[in-house]
This record gives sequence, structure tokens and C-alpha cells, in this order.
Amino acid sequence: MGRKKETIVYASGTISTSQREGSMGSGVEFASNLDSGTTNVTEHHRPRVSYYMREQAGNFHYGKQHPMKPHRLTLTNHLVLNYGLHKYMDVFEPRRATEEEILEFHAPDYIDFLKRVTPENQNKMQSCFSDFNIGDDCPIFDGMWDFCRIYSGASIEAAHKLISGTADIAVNWMGGLHHAKKYEPSGFCYVNDIVLAIQQLKRYYPRVL
Repeated sequence: MGRKKETIVYASGTISTSQREGSMGSGVEFASNLDSGTTNVTEHHRPRVSYYMREQAGNFHYGKQHPMKPHRLTLTNHLVLNYGLHKYMDVFEPRRATEEEILEFHAPDYIDFLKRVTPENQNKMQSCFSDFNIGDDCPIFDGMWDFCRIYSGASIEAAHKLISGTADIAVNWMGGLHHAKKYEPSGFCYVNDIVLAIQQLKRYYPRVL
């Protein structure tokens, strides 16, 4: 059997492509083929890794008592740099996702709400909170819409990097906010960047795991 191309999307924000071999028979047959020199063996090479980070992503704040702490993104990025891991990766500062890209999955009225609501005007917009599941898990915080665009843009760019064949693994630890639903936030997640990335990948790959 030939190779099957697969793309794997992890909730952590890491995306990778792999080539999975088809059936090769029994272990005895495989060993015999190695001895006779008839088996194709692919030379091992270091995966090409693309790493996406915007320093501003760590400056957003869900609230003092909220368990979601974007500041951890800054700490993680500093560890990557201080341990020299960036030397083994292509490092990118991604663009922000456009409203049109986000609307490929999310409902227009929900995105309009995310764009307009702020801590300053949230009291005037409280009548919409129950419609969009706003509460303790998913509060309104300063720069919320910009935060969504930053991490979503990174995931979309990561998907494009894999599609172009210039990376084997793409890492966006800002993203992975996979709980967000089409019409509302959920589980600390407002825009589902995983779905947005998968939508890009599905245009080129028949299977996304």
C-alpha cells in the first residue's frame, strides 16, 4: 500500500503532518526485505518546526480570580528563548485573523457582540449576556477581541505553513481554545482557532485527526 498523508491537530495548539506507511506484512517478511536490500528506508531528518508567538498575548487578563492566565504564555516563551530552543525552529510573529476568517465558523451576531463589548460598556450590554453565555467562566475583559484575533491568526498561519509543505510541525501555544462554540464562548474560549485551522487544512487534506 502507498503512503497516506494525515494531519493531526492537537488541542494544545500544535499541528503536525505525517506520512503513515500502509501494511508491510509480517515482521519476518520485513526483516527479510531489509537483508535483501529491497525495502525502502527513509533517511531520518530533523522535523521542520514553525513556532508562533506574539509577546502581547501574555498581557491580557481574564480577571484576578480566573484560572485562565495568558501571562503563562510569556513565561513559556521566555523558557523557549532562554533554553535556546528557538535555534531549532523557525520563529514567526503571526498576523491577526481577519473578521472574515473568523466568520468562516462563528455566527455574525456573536462576532459582532465580541467586537463591541468592553469592560466599560458591559453594563449597557448585559441583556445580551445570557444569549452569549457570558459569566464567570467567560467574562468580559479588556482587549478580548484583539486576543481572539491574535491567537486565531497564529493557528490559521500555522495551518497554511503545513499546507505549503515548508513545515512538518507548527506550534501555537497561544491557541488551542477548542471549547468555543459557533454561537457562544465556552470553557474560557471565545473563538475556536482549532476549527478555523482545520477548515484551512480540509481544503487540501482528505483527513484531519
